[in-house]
Amino acid sequence: MKPIFCVLFVIAMMSSCRQGRNDGTREEITSETNLIQVNLRKQVAINSENVAWETREYEEDWEPSKTAFIITDMWDQHWCESATKRVGELAPAMNATIAAAREKGVTIIHAPSGTMDFYTDAPQRKAAQAVAYHAAPEAFPINDWCYLDPDNEAPLPIDDSDGGCDQPCSNGEPCEERTAWTRQTPEIQVVEGDFISDQGQEIFNIIQSRDIENIVVMGVHLNMCVLGRPFAIRQMANLNKNVVLMRDMTDTMYNPEMPPYVSHFEGTDMVVAHVERYWAPSMLSTDFTGTSAFRFKGAE
Repeated sequence: MKPIFCVLFVIAMMSSCRQGRNDGTREEITSETNLIQVNLRKQVAINSENVAWETREYEEDWEPSKTAFIITDMWDQHWCESATKRVGELAPAMNATIAAAREKGVTIIHAPSGTMDFYTDAPQRKAAQAVAYHAAPEAFPINDWCYLDPDNEAPLPIDDSDGGCDQPCSNGEPCEERTAWTRQTPEIQVVEGDFISDQGQEIFNIIQSRDIENIVVMGVHLNMCVLGRPFAIRQMANLNKNVVLMRDMTDTMYNPEMPPYVSHFEGTDMVVAHVERYWAPSMLSTDFTGTSAFRFKGAE
């Protein structure tokens, strides 16, 4: 065999190996390469009385096309001014995380509750409404708020009975609870291919129609909407979905002057632990962005 012919033969064989065979091998390799490796954390009871817990970390590989983000109540304004400020601090990092996930093929669902009138003409709102109906399990309260479930979880570790606002308003008086929001914060981009909904049924339709298996919930506030909304953590866990909290992309409504009298951010960490024990594992945005996890300035 002549030298030139040998070289051409080797190059052709290498090219053939890279392209794969026609029996599905190439597709399998591509699918495996595109999997997102996520690092999850949960807490497991180590005695029958559930008074001692062990933190366990493990990995899962997710298909992007079977994964969704649900962005919960990242409003433009909150009745509690300090909560509004923290949303403003969190939003740019959350937007970068969403963009990274979207680039990988993850479904993005924006769920700013109570603001659907603002989005009446938005293509992403119309897209959510247009998804074919999928029936929830019989008698399942798909559109109901999910309150604390004493049969499946302990009481929350923080007392938010005062509303949870941790600072007075700018006038020096306690902030008064009211509907202050009109839309999702504009710091979080809504782009072509995303969905907008605050309805449990509509979001369930999206999940079922796309065969979504992995649901990452983020937003505010963890002890209230992120646990209780009809599309959020308790609901998805009750639907037996693989729901996960993104723990660096959330905040709580907690006033340190209420029990257990810890800092605001320690209170948030305690609620994260509650979620990990009773409802869902947690993860960090790092698995999607490749950068450091977000931290509020006051938590550093």
